[in-house]
Amino acid sequence: MSISPNKQAKDEFIKALASAVKAAYPQDVVTDDQLALSISKAKPGFGDLSSAISFSLAKRLKKSPLEISKAIASMAVPSGLISHIGETAGYVNAKLNELEYARLVISAINERKEFYGLTQAGQGKKVIVEGPSVNPNKPWHIGHLRNALLGDAISNILAANACNVERIDYIDDLGLQVAESLWGVKHLGNAPEGKFDQWLGEQYVLVNKKMEDDKSIANEIKLLNEKMESPSSPESAEARNLAGKCVRAQYETNASYGISHDLLVWESDIVSGKLLEKALSIMDSKGMLEKPVEGKYANCITLPLEKAKRFAKEFENPAEETKVLVRSNGTATYVAKDIAFHMWKFGLIADPFAYEPFIEKQPNGKALYTTSASGVAALFGKADMIVNIIGTKQSYAQLILKAAFSMAGYGDIANNIVHLAYGEVGIEGGSLSGRKGGWIGGEGRSYTADSLLTEVRKKALEIVEKSEKIEDKRKSSEIANAVALGAIKFEFLRIAPEKQVTFSWERALSFESNSAPYCMYTYARSKRILERAAYIPTELKDSDYKQMQREADFDLAKLLGEAQDIVEKAGSEYRPNVITDYLLDLATLFSRFYEKMPVIKGGSAKNLRLSLVAATMQVTKNMLLLLGIGTVDSM
Repeated sequence: MSISPNKQAKDEFIKALASAVKAAYPQDVVTDDQLALSISKAKPGFGDLSSAISFSLAKRLKKSPLEISKAIASMAVPSGLISHIGETAGYVNAKLNELEYARLVISAINERKEFYGLTQAGQGKKVIVEGPSVNPNKPWHIGHLRNALLGDAISNILAANACNVERIDYIDDLGLQVAESLWGVKHLGNAPEGKFDQWLGEQYVLVNKKMEDDKSIANEIKLLNEKMESPSSPESAEARNLAGKCVRAQYETNASYGISHDLLVWESDIVSGKLLEKALSIMDSKGMLEKPVEGKYANCITLPLEKAKRFAKEFENPAEETKVLVRSNGTATYVAKDIAFHMWKFGLIADPFAYEPFIEKQPNGKALYTTSASGVAALFGKADMIVNIIGTKQSYAQLILKAAFSMAGYGDIANNIVHLAYGEVGIEGGSLSGRKGGWIGGEGRSYTADSLLTEVRKKALEIVEKSEKIEDKRKSSEIANAVALGAIKFEFLRIAPEKQVTFSWERALSFESNSAPYCMYTYARSKRILERAAYIPTELKDSDYKQMQREADFDLAKLLGEAQDIVEKAGSEYRPNVITDYLLDLATLFSRFYEKMPVIKGGSAKNLRLSLVAATMQVTKNMLLLLGIGTVDSM
């Protein structure tokens, strides 16, 4: 795989800096890593790359950054992609060779096409991404949707970094919420109608309302939940069947958003596979557990958190001294099951599961597998790294999970558990309480993922039919569907994961800025320009590249050259918003380029600018696909 144009330019700048520092200050040693960390984009008017290494050296050399930068710049010899090295106010600045850099960028994009931007950063690493892990007794609301979209985008981005990605969805079919829903099915007497997850969610809300009036129902549900925990009980089979119907309906939603998974792991299979017992045995052998015979935690299996303070400062003054893993009645807590599940994920517990297809064909064309009582063995699990897409409210539980692995002597593994915490989700004018049915909405509105897509499609169609930018109205429905999906995904992904999101209809569907339609229009606009010019890709000559103008043509070429570095950064930081930010910058810069520079009527610069248009079209498409957003040709 070819090196990133931007990285190649930085490497050449680092080489020149290293030689210059050695020549100016032979007694001092500066590593390439230190030099790399010192480099950033130069301020406008000062070149293309800038190094702050002089500030790092100032204390050691007991000289001013200005004096050091002048000495380094005077000794630096530009070559290759670097045409000039100078200094300003203590910074060492490099100017790129416009012709050679643009040639490298355009050639790389033309050669790699849909593979341009991919990296080898994660080669040889298997990563399990878990999400959205929605309780199987209700439809997805838009909070669940954010989870699923983050998981899909992160999986795509990690795969683009050459990781072997396995997308797993954990199904808690033995939880209290499923017990409440099963009680409702048994006692409310309502026949299913409509989409099953929506119907079941409405029954769940009704059950909770009845529990407010009749306190005895809670005891009945508690007993039902305990019976569900026994793998051989009829109640366990009933819960699995009910949850299975709900999950199939939820995966209709999954498919409507173009999302696919590799595996469903059911809690009931974790129980029957005795993962918990095996995990507890490992922890007990490490001296981690306590089993009090009296007091508050009598007959429980507990994890003393005092032992965790060696591994995380959050436990120096913990909110609780002990974490219960198994209650006195024998039922396991969420944390205990999660520790066991992660031991399986990392291959610390032998795989007890059988596997069979649950859905034969997903949007990616592949089957969705499920753990099962019968089936075949498969190579799931045994990951090098885990990414858990879980709300910020679960941060404490994730800390306990990591601490447990460290306490067991698996410190390296603990460091490879990534909690991608995401903030709460709102919608203009609504709330999302699942127990009270906030996702149902008010005044006829619904905040499920299904209803959101329906509503955004409707609004998108109205905009498309009125928009002067959409030339081919015969494809209005097709365009509106693509725009709606893109708008929703981009609106959720453009915000840093840990921040709260309030979905805005107006912003999400804007064709003017900060949205998927804005970026999608860049692709369609580029394609239309190339069609009007009857563009045929050809190898550019030196005379073509000499037509480059720095403030427009070259600015676009530079940004296109950063694509691979952006993909690597998004993968290492687990942030899809790094991609959305880049796409918005690219769309804005392309619009400025096209308004400022004649393309089809560009004369001697026509071939160069058409090549830049084609490169922009390809990179825009590649980046949108990482977010799970498709393109349309006519916008």
